[in-house]
Amino acid sequence: MRRIKQLANAHLVYPAACHTRFEHSLGVLHIATLMARQLQVEGDDLMILRYAALLHDVGHGPFSHVFEAPLKEINGKDATHEAVTRRIIREDEEVSSILGEVAEGVAAVLSEDQNGILHQIVSSNIDADKLDYLRRDSYHTGVAYGNFDLERVLYTLRKTRKTRFRQREDLAVHEKGIDAIESFRLARFLMHAQVYHHHTNVVANGMLQRAIEVAVRDGAVDAEKIQIGRDDFLEHYLALDDARLLAQMLSRPESTAADLVRRLERRDLFKRGYGSNVSQEEDYLLRYQLGTKFTPDRARMIERAVAEECGCDPDYIVADLVKIENSLFKSVTTLLEEDKFPFLIERKDGTVTEIDSFSTLAYTGEPRTIFYLFCPEEHRQTVQECAREIIAETIG
Repeated sequence: MRRIKQLANAHLVYPAACHTRFEHSLGVLHIATLMARQLQVEGDDLMILRYAALLHDVGHGPFSHVFEAPLKEINGKDATHEAVTRRIIREDEEVSSILGEVAEGVAAVLSEDQNGILHQIVSSNIDADKLDYLRRDSYHTGVAYGNFDLERVLYTLRKTRKTRFRQREDLAVHEKGIDAIESFRLARFLMHAQVYHHHTNVVANGMLQRAIEVAVRDGAVDAEKIQIGRDDFLEHYLALDDARLLAQMLSRPESTAADLVRRLERRDLFKRGYGSNVSQEEDYLLRYQLGTKFTPDRARMIERAVAEECGCDPDYIVADLVKIENSLFKSVTTLLEEDKFPFLIERKDGTVTEIDSFSTLAYTGEPRTIFYLFCPEEHRQTVQECAREIIAETIG
C-alpha cells in the first residue's frame, strides 16, 4: 500500500505494456494525469484525482468482473466492485492512513452519484480507464480494433465554462478532435464485438463463474465471510485473491467446481452446443422471448431441462445471453434517460453542444444479441438437436 503514495506523488508514471490489473491502474493514473494537465486541474484536486485513478479498481474481487455476479448473488444487486472500492478507501486502515485528509474526497470522486470534471476524468464516456484499457487490451490480444489517436484525444480535451445556467464544469472535446473521438467510440464497440464478447472468452468466463457459484453452493468457498454487512468483510474479501480462490475451488477434488477449474487449466473448454443471433432469428416469437424474457432464473431452467435431455449434470450446461451494445453511439437523449453523461463538443466559437450535432454515426438499432448454450464435447450433438424446442417451451 505504500506504493500508492509513492506513485500518486510521482511526477509522471508511464508503465510498460504488461497485462496486469496493477499496471492497468498505473496506466489509468498516467492518462488521468495527462488529462488533468490538459484541463488545468491542479493542487489538491490533482492529488485527489491521482489517488482516485490509481484506486478506481481496487474493489475488484478475484478474477475481476467474473467475481461480480457471485458477489451480487451473495449480497444483492447493490454489491458492486465500485461500492467495495469506496469502502476500502474509507475503512481500510492502511489505505486511509496513506490518503489522510483526502480519503473522503477520493471516495467522493468515485461515487456513482457524483459528477463534475474529476469524476468524469475517472468515470465517463471518455475517461482515463477506457482510454487505457482499449489500447492495452488491443496490444495484448494482437488485434488492431482498439487503436485510436490517444494523443489527439488528449490534446483536444476541454472544460465547459460555468454560467448562470450551468453550475459546474464538464468534460468536452474541441470540434477539431471529432474524428479522433469517432475512432475511439468505434474502437470500443469493435473490441466488445471481436474480443470481450468473442465466444471463447464468453465460455471461459462462464465456466469460471459457474465454478465459483458451485464452490459457494457446496461450501468450498465460505460465503458467510464475504457478507458485506460483516464488520470483518474487508479482511476476508481482500485476502481472497485469485490463487486462494482457486485453491478453495480445488480443495474438493470430486466436486464439479474442481473439475471445471481443471478443464480451464488444460484449456478443455465447453463447446457451443447451440447459438442463435437473436436479432436475426426468423421465428419472431422466439426472437421476442430471448430478447425480453431471458433472466438468470430462466437460464437455470433451460440448463436443467437441456441437462435432463442429455443425461448430464446441469452444472455442465451454461446458458448465456450476450448483448453487444454500441453504447457510446447512443443519442444524448438516450444517455441522459439512462443517467449517463453524453459526449460534449466545444465549437470554435466556444459554445458547447452534444456530439449528435457533428457526428454522421448514430446508434438507432437494437443491440447485437447472441444466445449461447455451452456444453462438454460429448453432449454437443444432443444439445444441438433439443435446444431450440426446450428454449421455446421454457421461456414461452
